[in-house]
Amino acid sequence: MYKIKDKVALVTGSTAGLGRSLAIQLGSEGARVILNGRDPDKLEKVAREIQALGYEVASIRGDVSSPDDCRRIIDWCMEKYGRLDILISNAGLGSGGPFNDTEPETFRKVFEINVLGTLYITRFALSHIKESQGSIVFISSLAGLVGLPYSSLYSGTKMALTAFAQSLRVELSGSGVHIGIAYVGFLKNGPEKRVMGPKGELQPTGRRDFFRLQPMDEAARSITRFIRRRKAKIVMSAIGKTAYFFLRFAPWLIRLILFNSSKKAREIYEPRATP
Repeated sequence: MYKIKDKVALVTGSTAGLGRSLAIQLGSEGARVILNGRDPDKLEKVAREIQALGYEVASIRGDVSSPDDCRRIIDWCMEKYGRLDILISNAGLGSGGPFNDTEPETFRKVFEINVLGTLYITRFALSHIKESQGSIVFISSLAGLVGLPYSSLYSGTKMALTAFAQSLRVELSGSGVHIGIAYVGFLKNGPEKRVMGPKGELQPTGRRDFFRLQPMDEAARSITRFIRRRKAKIVMSAIGKTAYFFLRFAPWLIRLILFNSSKKAREIYEPRATP
């Protein structure tokens, strides 16, 4: 089993949510954690929180949608520690709304962060991960397993990560590098969580209390255990595992559920005009 203690671990998008919880969990297991995000104040705040717990942590500001920033982030990690063992590509942007109303600029923004951001940071980290025979993990979503209505853009980006992980895993076979992908379910996000609307506006995630929301720390523990075991994929949460089972053995049922949920979502996203 892969040991996390004393490993150097970079977590992108780690100023809040799952990224923050992953950084704390990795620190608790003895890793030297590197935080990344775009907001220097939030980076400093999370770094202080982790230091107060007695864990080793550093931080580097950068936008993963910029290849120059990604190169700089990895160069900085190597200058500071001389090695990189774990990369968790967590930075991402949710989106929702009718595809017909979604502006092309919104397409670009979401793909730049969710897809290109993952490719850029992986490209510059890969040679160092190969040297350490370490681990690269992509944080995906249930939307990476099945296209969700009114989340077509987000689903497309997360499914792209599935193909990338599969291709890279074969390409790197025999190198000692672990390539993993985590399909995260519905998480208990903080009230500050926002997703991108069709016009590029940031909006609340919307009501999700009809699902059992998985706590962030529980999700982080599952992902770090997954890294230790160097598995190819993990489908998380009870609803995620249930959906994955039926996708494999009764896909017609999933289609039926999605069509029914689409009718309900249409009432929210495309209300009929009052006469």
